[in-house]
Amino acid sequence: MSKPSDAASTLLLGTGIGCFLITGFGLVQGRMNLETVSAGWLFPILGLLLIILSKSVLSGIGPLSHMFPDEEDETLTERVRSEVETTLKDASVGHAWAELEASVLESELSEE
Repeated sequence: MSKPSDAASTLLLGTGIGCFLITGFGLVQGRMNLETVSAGWLFPILGLLLIILSKSVLSGIGPLSHMFPDEEDETLTERVRSEVETTLKDASVGHAWAELEASVLESELSEE
């Protein structure tokens, strides 16, 4: 299993290169030209932005680095396990409160 940062970086880099490929096809087919500014120029700009984001995620800095951490398998497994345990504990506490409330309401209804 690869690190989340490696996977995100590869995905962003591939998408950025794909945007440059779209730009190349647009220039070759004549749908884009270098003299006029059109909506087609969004693809190379987006491609450059995605490649920059890819490098920033891989280096561990930037706006997406906290979403895709640079963790090893063991660290990732422990973090996910602790999050699952916390979620299960919260669910069991919520279930216990619901049972307590149901029993209180049942006893109040039986008294009336």
